Amino acid sequence: MSLRGDLDAISAVLQATFAIEPFKRNYDMAFAEIANILYRYGIEENPRNLRFRFILCMQEFFDGIPQDQWRVKDPAFVKKSEDFAVAKFRDWVIEQVT
Repeated sequence: MSLRGDLDAISAVLQATFAIEPFKRNYDMAFAEIANILYRYGIEENPRNLRFRFILCMQEFFDGIPQDQWRVKDPAFVKKSEDFAVAKFRDWVIEQVT
């Protein structure tokens, strides 16, 4: 496996999780899978810590937009926030690996 392949796998895990209805998502399982990928690089992270890290990435998206412009019921807006958070999370992974 390559770093690019593993980053793509991480993105796929997150995208598959987001494809599930919000209240049925299993974030613990998703971040446990991501933790297993990171373990190959000597990064031992608790899945809950990775989930919190991802939440911080998501928060960065919302911090950049005035709250009165949040459209959390708009699927396109939500998708944009998820994509932003995935990209930021991937950047964080790259920082940890390199």
